[in-house]
Amino acid sequence: MVAQAELAARLRQKTEQLAAVREISRAILQARDLSETLELITQKATEIMQVDSCSIYLYNPTGDRLELAASTGLSGEVAIPDGMGLTGWAAAHRETVVAPDALSDVRFYRVIGSGESKYASLMAMPLVVRNRVIGAANVQTADRHEFTGDEVELFGFITELTALALEKAQQVHAAQVQEMHHRVKNNLQTIAMLLRLQLAEEKPLSPKEILQESINRVLSIAAVHEILSETGTDRVDLLALVRRVVQAVAANMAPPSSRINITVQGDSILLPSRQATSLALVANELVQNALEHGMAGREEGNITVTILHRYRQLRLRVEDDGRGLPPGFNPATGLGLGLEIVRETVVGDLRGKFDIRPNRRGAGTHVQVTLPL
Repeated sequence: MVAQAELAARLRQKTEQLAAVREISRAILQARDLSETLELITQKATEIMQVDSCSIYLYNPTGDRLELAASTGLSGEVAIPDGMGLTGWAAAHRETVVAPDALSDVRFYRVIGSGESKYASLMAMPLVVRNRVIGAANVQTADRHEFTGDEVELFGFITELTALALEKAQQVHAAQVQEMHHRVKNNLQTIAMLLRLQLAEEKPLSPKEILQESINRVLSIAAVHEILSETGTDRVDLLALVRRVVQAVAANMAPPSSRINITVQGDSILLPSRQATSLALVANELVQNALEHGMAGREEGNITVTILHRYRQLRLRVEDDGRGLPPGFNPATGLGLGLEIVRETVVGDLRGKFDIRPNRRGAGTHVQVTLPL
């Protein structure tokens, strides 16, 4: 009977441990970033193991010290030189450290202000990813505690899950960095192409005008990266993006004394960053063209930018009430550099349609870009 009771207790304990590991696994899956993941692991480990503190340390980029990444009991910017302290020893020797009397252990390393000296007992384990130690984790208790074999085993499961979470985060980060470099490279190539086109244009422009147009184009691309950094996704709200582009163009090109109103209206449409970058350039060129040509010599006027989502199509429309197209205008041969960039981007890159004609509502010009969605 005693043996059966011990077996039942043992099975119950293993079941509780398995449930605990599953709970931590769910926490890892629900976390949105690495910092949040590590915080969740330390919180769950503290609860499940019934300890007073759980801490995770990661090696800094140079590998000469462990830095506190998450903790439920320690505070401040805690750093441990490589191999120092009980936790550092565990990482350096790839071994589990169990110290019921941590403060009296010769390997104990005091970090002033961390609060570690209030804990009597400690257990530490290395964090290993693909046979490489990337850090260490520990649990601590305020009262002296003899860690059992089951507790060592449970904490081993937790550190393995932590290492897997860190490996996944590193893979995701590497992919994001690669994508970021690829995106920046493409955008720099686009800017270089635009500068070459500007250089080849026969129309005489002053250095100031050339620089101003180039600045507007660079700012339109920068607006995409600004929104991406704010949202943390690869999708950009085109309406919000065009508003930023138009604001930059107006600030750089519209004379301070003029009464030219630029309105941006329409539907919010989420687009991948590559498409959004192309359309940011298109919007920049169309508004810049409306200001430079449609509103040339005028002190007042209106430019309206409209974005519509209709019948699985995206429509970007720019209308002005300026002086309109010149007599005998032929869109096949009469486009300037800016509108040539628009047509090439829309037709050649985005597989869309480009249309320019007199404004039906009166004086001015109507330009519409239509893309399939």
